[in-house]
Amino acid sequence: MPRLAAPAILGALLALAPGCSLVTVQQDPFPPLEIRADRPAPPPARVVLTDSNIQIMDKVQFETGSDKLLPVSFPLLDQVAAVMLENPQIEQIEIQGHTDATGSAGINRKLSAARAESVRRYLSDKKIAKARMVAKGYGPDVPIASNDTPEGRDANRRVEFKILKQGPKKTIVQED
Repeated sequence: MPRLAAPAILGALLALAPGCSLVTVQQDPFPPLEIRADRPAPPPARVVLTDSNIQIMDKVQFETGSDKLLPVSFPLLDQVAAVMLENPQIEQIEIQGHTDATGSAGINRKLSAARAESVRRYLSDKKIAKARMVAKGYGPDVPIASNDTPEGRDANRRVEFKILKQGPKKTIVQED
């Protein structure tokens, strides 16, 4: 007997039985839907640990002409702090501030040093020991692109994290 016919026959039998009232049974023609939601892929890493650097894929941003960090950079710097906390073998990093060549080289060196120090203070507030960090401003002295184009100047305004001293990787061994 087909599956859909069973409720109709049952209803007819009940209607014919003495003392029974008529009951209508309706089957939903649509089977229940199974909805499956895969977790979205994690966002690409914005911070990558290499043998010589903590490489950031975004820019640390400051107010124009200032060493004041913009809040948009906090999540990026939080990830840098997490890398430092997860890798105690990194004994010391140099936080390098760089500028483009626009304006006075002396003023740019001071600004880049102040910006590197702002990043060091932020990371210190995130429980990174001050002894593990050195802040240094290079001003316009170490460009990575031409200062002749807006794109080049933008690339030269950056913060980098160079590993100065690193001990052996520490492995946690669990005992059974």
